[in-house]
Amino acid sequence: MAQNNVTEAGIAEALTLAKATPQRLAASSAGLDDAHLSESPASDVWSPLQILNHLRACEEVWMHSVHAMLAHDDPRLQEIHPRQWIKQHNPYTTQPFTPGLRVFTLRREALLITLGALSVTDWGRAGRIQQKTHTVFSHVWRMVQHEKAHCAEIEALLG
Repeated sequence: MAQNNVTEAGIAEALTLAKATPQRLAASSAGLDDAHLSESPASDVWSPLQILNHLRACEEVWMHSVHAMLAHDDPRLQEIHPRQWIKQHNPYTTQPFTPGLRVFTLRREALLITLGALSVTDWGRAGRIQQKTHTVFSHVWRMVQHEKAHCAEIEALLG
């Protein structure tokens, strides 16, 4: 699907995927304690907690751009890398998985209310990030595809 080709079907799919992420994370971590969820199977593999924190950072920085696109006409934005965001701001890396997932889920519910109220025209609102044009749709699409891959990674880790 072309990221800047905004269609009602594409919007519906993006919203479905956005809604599914916290559900997938909750299902894959159900019954596991926070200690287990913070364990990494190898030094070069992220733990489920590290993946969750990465997803939280991605949502925060990418949705900052989406909100700017909705509030301003064609904003010029600096790209903020989620890994740098975590290192510089460390807003939640000391939080265990279960409360972190609860916060992620609440933030996602609020985001879904915002996104669900948008018109097709709103989804097509654009901004420039590092010389590249993005739309609300392309940014949300990027986020949900990214989350989909990381959810599969957690599911594989936790079996």
